[in-house]
Amino acid sequence: MPSNIENANISAIKLGTADVTKGYIGHEEVYPNTRELQTAVWTDTSTLNKTGGTRIWRVTGEPGATYDLTGYGAGSYILPSSPYDHSISIGSNGSSPCYNSSTRAITTTLTPTGSTIITGGAANISGSFTQAAGTGVQSYTPTATSGPSITALNNLKTTVGGTTYWADGATFRLTMTVPVDSRVYSYRLYLYNIYGTTTVTSHPTTPLIYGSSGGSVTVDYSITKNSNVTGISWVRPYISVSDNDCWNGSNINGSNFYP
Repeated sequence: MPSNIENANISAIKLGTADVTKGYIGHEEVYPNTRELQTAVWTDTSTLNKTGGTRIWRVTGEPGATYDLTGYGAGSYILPSSPYDHSISIGSNGSSPCYNSSTRAITTTLTPTGSTIITGGAANISGSFTQAAGTGVQSYTPTATSGPSITALNNLKTTVGGTTYWADGATFRLTMTVPVDSRVYSYRLYLYNIYGTTTVTSHPTTPLIYGSSGGSVTVDYSITKNSNVTGISWVRPYISVSDNDCWNGSNINGSNFYP
């Protein structure tokens, strides 16, 4: 087995003008004093669960060989024995509970360093396997079976400078019917008014419908304008949609309602 002499690399030996291909002290080969690595492999290349786990990167060669690993298990190493198993921890492919929507390659590359070589003269050895994907966060467009709709329970209006506004105390009834949708956690019915504040005056005990059940709901609102605005020129019903994990949907808007 080749060995170093006091840690000094011997790059060439000549006897007169002839190159010496091997040199020995007794039965021990001292030239060339390189060490060889034969193989480096993942012992299990089956698809890894999206949640992650531990895999073995196995290196075989002459003890004392030196090498770098890049990718997973990155670092600089001296082979202590052969074969030698690197136990490499691999994290999840994205965050729970949705994870990433595409698979990823888990790759490690071994490159010899110093006087170490790979049998056959290759510059490095790489190995990889696949980590599974999750669903990712998916976009969708929620829909209502009907609504959100709005009607005026009274017609309190006011005119300022020739423009008609909803007056303080105007009251509206909002309704919606929504379907069962496994992507939706809940639907809730609101009144939107960019010029003033809104106050719920009466509503069912639970003006919220779960996506797992669907159904209908009615909510009454009265309006009061902010003191710093002239009036409330329109209101609009909308359904606030809360999504289940791994889904991303928008709210459902009704039409502007003018006095």
